[in-house]
Amino acid sequence: MRRVERLLITLTNRIRAVTKLFSAHKPQKIIFTILIIPICFTLLVGWFSWNALQSAPQVAAENLRGAGLSVAAAIEQLAAVDPRFQPLSHYSTPDIAYFSLVDRHGIVRFHTNTALKGTVSTEPISTAGSSGGVFEGRKKLGTGEDIYLLQTHIHSAGNDYLLTLALHTFRADQVIRRARTGVLVVALLTLSLWLVTLGLMYLLRRDERRQREMQRREELARLGELGAVMAHEIRNPLAGIKGFAQLIETATSMEQTRTYANKIVQQSLRMETLVDDLLSFAREDRGERQSADLAALIRDCVTMVRMEENSARVEIIHTPQSAVTIMAAADRIIQLLLNLLKNGFQAMPDGGVLRVELEHERSRAVIRISDSGSGIAPENIPHIFEPFWTSKARGTGLGLALCRKVAQEHGGNLSVESVVGVGTTVTLTLPLAD
Repeated sequence: MRRVERLLITLTNRIRAVTKLFSAHKPQKIIFTILIIPICFTLLVGWFSWNALQSAPQVAAENLRGAGLSVAAAIEQLAAVDPRFQPLSHYSTPDIAYFSLVDRHGIVRFHTNTALKGTVSTEPISTAGSSGGVFEGRKKLGTGEDIYLLQTHIHSAGNDYLLTLALHTFRADQVIRRARTGVLVVALLTLSLWLVTLGLMYLLRRDERRQREMQRREELARLGELGAVMAHEIRNPLAGIKGFAQLIETATSMEQTRTYANKIVQQSLRMETLVDDLLSFAREDRGERQSADLAALIRDCVTMVRMEENSARVEIIHTPQSAVTIMAAADRIIQLLLNLLKNGFQAMPDGGVLRVELEHERSRAVIRISDSGSGIAPENIPHIFEPFWTSKARGTGLGLALCRKVAQEHGGNLSVESVVGVGTTVTLTLPLAD
């Protein structure tokens, strides 16, 4: 049983690997893909088996008729050789039960049972046989065996005889038995396929439940981590706000009051930034994508940060490009670009050069933002996209995590290359509009 379960698990993993490419991680599509195979198989083999079973009696009857006519032709040829029918005494095949020749007066002129030769025929003579046609049908013997009975007229030495030929049906009936056996085998195979399918669906459902449970646990863990970050990040501004509010009560001049009030505003803005980052990171962008000019979005973002260029002693090098059309939520792309540009500013506290480049690579747009700052330590690069991880004394650690999330929402990617003492290059790739 465990071996079968392992086999089903392996098949489930293979099917999941294939269907994952087009199912968009929706279990109902995976289940539909699994169900369509046994449904098509059942319909196809069911139709084929039903047709084979329906046509089996006709095929058996045609085989008997063909065998009967062949034997009748052979008997007529042998009867024409000798009017006394001596060659017929030695003629026999495994299919023949018996045969007889009756003249027009009803006298048996030949019978495979020699005791009946010369007697009056007791065989029922059909109207078809008497009129020169062929009569055929099935008859049950006294032994209980079903035989195929054929009556037709043959000619020998200028006389007409009624040939009554009885053939065994076991070889012809084998066609029907094989058709029935085939239907049974097909039914068993179809049942096995459905059992495997139901097993796969059960494993998929179980795997889906496990994934949902794991996702719920991860969400709870992230919620706990988020609560810890919130508690840590909000506690400090709140402590500052509380302290400066208490100092305002004891302030002796308006100048001191203004100073303490400014500190309270700064701490409030810090808390507001934290909440905005958390909301942006938690937000699922399911909005409709619209055509947007990426070159214009970059130009607008660079214009916004140029106001800080002189005070931060940072030189921004950006050459405007021609229109580059993408399908995007423009506000999310602007948020992404502004975060990357501000990170570049923060990486150069003593000033430097910030380069912004836009290029085409096949069907994708590539944006590179390079700074001449101190760079990122190699051991920190694997962690920079993790939520809530930061190497700064202050910060939520959501900036780059949010940027990568936005990029992936738009079918793109975000990567970082950095050399300590030289600087950092952030590369953003986004698919172009069709």
